[in-house]
Amino acid sequence: MRSRLLAILFFAPCLVLLLTSQALSDVSPGDVIDKTNWEKAEGLLPEPLLDWLKNGKVVLEIGALNYNPLVHHPTFALETLKTNLGKYALDENEAIIDAKTGKRPKSIIGFPFPEIDPHDPKAATKMLYTKMYTQYIAGNARAVFKTHYTNRSGYARSTIAAMENMVMDGNSKSAARPNRDRVEKYQIFVARSPYDIAGSAIMTWRYFAPQKEDNTFTYLPAIRRVRRMSPGNRSDALFGSDIAVDDIACYDGKVTAMNWKLLRKQEALLPYNYKDPGLLVKNEDEEWESSENIKKFTYGYEKEGWQGAHWAPMDWVWVKEPVYVVEVRAKDPYYNYGPQELWVREGNWLAHYKIINDRAGKYWKTVMMAIGFFESGDKEMRLTFSGEQLVIDERADHATLATGPSPTDIWQYDVEMDENDFSLAGFQKFCK
Repeated sequence: MRSRLLAILFFAPCLVLLLTSQALSDVSPGDVIDKTNWEKAEGLLPEPLLDWLKNGKVVLEIGALNYNPLVHHPTFALETLKTNLGKYALDENEAIIDAKTGKRPKSIIGFPFPEIDPHDPKAATKMLYTKMYTQYIAGNARAVFKTHYTNRSGYARSTIAAMENMVMDGNSKSAARPNRDRVEKYQIFVARSPYDIAGSAIMTWRYFAPQKEDNTFTYLPAIRRVRRMSPGNRSDALFGSDIAVDDIACYDGKVTAMNWKLLRKQEALLPYNYKDPGLLVKNEDEEWESSENIKKFTYGYEKEGWQGAHWAPMDWVWVKEPVYVVEVRAKDPYYNYGPQELWVREGNWLAHYKIINDRAGKYWKTVMMAIGFFESGDKEMRLTFSGEQLVIDERADHATLATGPSPTDIWQYDVEMDENDFSLAGFQKFCK
């Protein structure tokens, strides 16, 4: 009897604390979370974002999506949620192989790992492969986007850049292209303005072979030469921003360049662009593109009377969903980043947050990704693609906002591209 009484006395306070914590973290659509009630979001956000909430730097408007982000994909991709079940595995080098033959497949259509067992020691690596292929499903993409910088004084300046992204796998059109060099994707970023960076460019060739590093080239107008970058340079700031090449969409590097470890599963408040999908239309070349009536987003530096962070998003929608938190460590000893955390949505494996520490293990930067979903008017075509992205460097008290599609910045998907544009000679044509 005495032991029971002691047990009750010991566990009762713990139960009260647990129930209180669950009540505080219980958020619902329509809630507005700010510094007066930040406890409601405790345990649902990365620590830096929770601190900003406590200090009044951000306000979160909790909402719900009017579509299912787990199945918002083209028909062919949805079919692979069934047909690719158990079809692929990973070898000792973490390359994707056919589970039956043990050989590397010539191509992969749709999602390589539709279901992932969290107890699988390679679960985190499979999540990242599936994240990459979610982007490949949309096909080749072309975009012009703006990047806005803020510092402790407010808005600093803006830049304009162009992106050309040619994927060589993930959908039937891409997989059908001749691919003698076994390239997974080509990518080019070119700065267009202001004048001091205009013409600066970066090109990447990514290969299927797991041990073959990315070929990354940079062009600097000042020296008028194309130079090859080391893989470690992918953690360098892009065009003077806070965003490194590998920070795009939270992580856009080679999967096998990192060691991935699954830390935990939890509920989280995740940012999205829209409660309803953005509208896709066809242009005269029969390519899909974002429409002019898409929403333009507002940030702290643009809102009169706002007392929070200059970079704070004013109209993102935050949704409570399950995530896996993954530890990321670079294999390259010269990589600028130390341990990182990636917060990945369960089911579609898209990353919404990345917490970056330096090589000494001290906190450095936070990446936030508000994912964008798009569909045609008849709902026959559905795509998932990058939306608005924020990178906050707390050490420098500086932040960079990379915008997604807007009324003036039209993004194109499933675009026809010429592989020769991604040769060294073709690359230099963009660098003007």
